[in-house]
Amino acid sequence: MNFLGISKSYTNKEWVGPSEQNLQQALAYSKSLSIPHLSALQLIKNKINEGDYLDYISPKIKNLIPSPKIFLDMEKGSLRLRRALEQKESVAIFADYDVDGTVSAALISLWLRNFSIEPTVYIPDRETEGFGPNIDAMNKLALNHTLIICVDCGTDSEEAIRGATERGVDVIVIDHHKSDTFSKSAYAIINPNRFDEKNTFPYLCAAGVVFIFLVEMNRIIPKSRSSEINLLSYLNLVSLATVADVVPLIGLNRAFVKQGLKIFQNRLCLKMFGTHFNLLQNFNEETIAFQVAPRLNASGRIDTAYLTYQFLTATDPKSIEIYLNKMEAANKERKALEKIILSSAVQQISNAEKQKPYTLVKAKGWHKGVIGIIASRLKDLYGGLCVAITIDGDVGHGSIRSTEEIDLTEILQELKSRDVLISGGGHKQAAGFSLLIDRIEEFDDIVADHLSDHTSLKNSSALLEIDGMIDIEGVNTDLIDKINLLGPFGSQVPQPIIVIPSCQLLFVKELGEGHLSCKLKKEKGTLDAICFNAKKKGLDIPLSKPNQILHLAGNLVKNEWNGVTKPQMRIVDIAKI
Repeated sequence: MNFLGISKSYTNKEWVGPSEQNLQQALAYSKSLSIPHLSALQLIKNKINEGDYLDYISPKIKNLIPSPKIFLDMEKGSLRLRRALEQKESVAIFADYDVDGTVSAALISLWLRNFSIEPTVYIPDRETEGFGPNIDAMNKLALNHTLIICVDCGTDSEEAIRGATERGVDVIVIDHHKSDTFSKSAYAIINPNRFDEKNTFPYLCAAGVVFIFLVEMNRIIPKSRSSEINLLSYLNLVSLATVADVVPLIGLNRAFVKQGLKIFQNRLCLKMFGTHFNLLQNFNEETIAFQVAPRLNASGRIDTAYLTYQFLTATDPKSIEIYLNKMEAANKERKALEKIILSSAVQQISNAEKQKPYTLVKAKGWHKGVIGIIASRLKDLYGGLCVAITIDGDVGHGSIRSTEEIDLTEILQELKSRDVLISGGGHKQAAGFSLLIDRIEEFDDIVADHLSDHTSLKNSSALLEIDGMIDIEGVNTDLIDKINLLGPFGSQVPQPIIVIPSCQLLFVKELGEGHLSCKLKKEKGTLDAICFNAKKKGLDIPLSKPNQILHLAGNLVKNEWNGVTKPQMRIVDIAKI
């Protein structure tokens, strides 16, 4: 349903609002639950029944977590680790280099410390080793260990795992990545996205699966020992990984994040993180996504992800401070590289002659560690599906990012079936791959053909879904608090986009590179607003002329500055009246 008659905004979007049926249903919800109309509209959008409201805003892990045994190989894998504990075996952990991987390794390590076991943790180098277990690393671990646990990777790493098992080592895989095959040499593969699973809890990140694995471990060890281990204290780490890995914030994941945020700073390293980077406000999903996760990921992109693992498991304040300084140095280098490469990618797009149903950029020498970020930034700028490839010799290493309307795993499967890729894997909206450079043109054609038939993606790219409308005088921190009860917001549960109609632009000032701050006025009230990357979004033009009357769409948030909390709109789109 066209909203306010806006068929073309300044970002070339048609605004589409709630249906009349949803509006009427929201009125009923609002009255019976005593909640704002905007909150009621969100409940309906997320398909939450009126009677489930209280459970939705306060999800309980005990009510949502499944019996661990529903997962294939869970019993087999947990019994194997118990045997390792009983026989005091040497244990190694092979982890992916992103936050989900390092958190997963940290969770198992912290749990093992309760038994005075300090596992060897191996995290591959992104540049030289790439994703997942490799033969050399697994063979080295097999020399001095009898059990290797692969976390956030390994499901289809048959060759590397077989090399270890042939040396008498058992390998347990705890993963969440989709794959149409899995290693037959692994002792156990616990993965809700195994092709032979019953699609139970497919939305979990690896750390979420690890947490359930540890629940089972606590169940099968002597009660005298399990009673000493407070698994709920691990939820701050689980929430960190869940947000950082951009998995859907639905079901059990909502509970992980909601409960984990309550105790986020109970862990010394995370508390010191907040102090070190002057994040004095309460941590929320946004803070994790834009402040914590990028800094933790930077180590794996630029330096070594083992640094992140050390930070997450550290208990000594002096060591934590050293790790924080090293991570910030890596993050600054990451930002500098990202700026240079993104500028080059945008220039490449502007010079392109051929029109495609998606965005692809490629170049020699781009740093592999930031390719994923570049693809994400391009998606934010251009929408749809975006691919960034760095060329090293005769091999291209790439990352893909997309909106929720299309499943990247389907595209990867098609590319693999045609032997276009050397390797590839990832998530529904984020994936990585490598291929020979002489196959890039074929890659391009296959992706373009796939997308040309995907009408939902084409249509959605030209639409902005509006969740509700409110006048300035109705915006206050209490309203925002009530809307935020429906969080955490993230993948599949986006922050509501709300329109403030016919408001006057009082003044505008530039903040940093391309960000604009302004004040809005309408009749009885005023409201602070900010537009990030205004120029890149094409919103600097309407914001350059004060005193004009505009329709503005964005998110309502609380802005804390110098001890004062005020409501603020984060502008995502603007339309003429």
